[in-house]
Amino acid sequence: MIDRMQDRQRVRRGWRVAAGVAVAAAVLGPVSGALASPRDVPAGSTAAGEVSSTGLAVGLQSGGSGAPAGWAPVPYRRAQLSVPGSWLVETPGQLSCVPRSRGMIFAGTRPRIPKATGCRLTASLAWIVPVGHGRPGIGHRGPAAVIHGIRVYRLPAGQRSVLYLVPKLGVRVGARGPLARRVLATLTRSPLSVVLRAGPAGPVPAIWTWHQFGGVRFASPRSWRLQRERQWATCGTGIVPRSLLLIDATRPPAALPCPYAFPTAVAEQAQPGLTVVTGKYAAKSVGEEFGRCRVRRGTRICPSSVTGKGGFTSGVLIFSVSRPHQHGATFFLLGLSGSGARARAIFGSLRAAQH
Repeated sequence: MIDRMQDRQRVRRGWRVAAGVAVAAAVLGPVSGALASPRDVPAGSTAAGEVSSTGLAVGLQSGGSGAPAGWAPVPYRRAQLSVPGSWLVETPGQLSCVPRSRGMIFAGTRPRIPKATGCRLTASLAWIVPVGHGRPGIGHRGPAAVIHGIRVYRLPAGQRSVLYLVPKLGVRVGARGPLARRVLATLTRSPLSVVLRAGPAGPVPAIWTWHQFGGVRFASPRSWRLQRERQWATCGTGIVPRSLLLIDATRPPAALPCPYAFPTAVAEQAQPGLTVVTGKYAAKSVGEEFGRCRVRRGTRICPSSVTGKGGFTSGVLIFSVSRPHQHGATFFLLGLSGSGARARAIFGSLRAAQH
């Protein structure tokens, strides 16, 4: 899959940016130009929510993350934080740095940069990591807080840092610097957790359109543009924003000169859309490994091994759909934008097509 090739390139090239920032700026300019880097909101702004001295989230809208304009969501597993869009997103397989960067958010790994790189951590940081070993909720200090209905527990942290244990989402979240409390006040459930949550997804909106492709029946918003192709020839995550892309892969995937997009929070923000791939070269086009399957409505659904790991692929849910006990599969790439409610409705509409 092309996006996995790009991900590997980031590991190799990310650390070279510091040594050749002038060259990098020239190369990356056209790419990032279309993704205008949002500015940090002044510390006195009331656009962002904060956590009060009692630990309660204040100044937040109950239906959203409470993130101010110019910020972007960064999901990891079942949790999500929002940060200024220009912050770099760091994961175990995607480490980058650039002089004078305004901030970094680490997803799935503790904030650290190998000394040999010549780079250093920024003054403003945030991180989302697994709970790890130990009993969630035991040994916490300070009063419990509730952020967007999620109970968190204060943990000891370093100077100018705030650290919370979030048992319900299975993570620890932390932040350092002047924006620490405002970043943590955006804590919410990730779109992935909404899509995969147990229970019925609810009825498909009446104005949506039903489709049948690759032996699967599903629904999508009528406003999305419908595109049909015979070959995988896309860059990035494979999602075309606000489009339903149906690929009957009768030819091998095209080797495209995809641009290197610098891994900022806004550049990796999820987009709404759905790509469905079937045909002779479907598996080669998607190029993922699948497991943890479950059967529902006559279909066997298997998520990709990269599901929930953060970083480049966090904005898309990749999964295979087949009939139980059959080897052939149709592959779905579902954009995890917004709250995840729309993606959940699409995911919930999946069923075996009637012959």
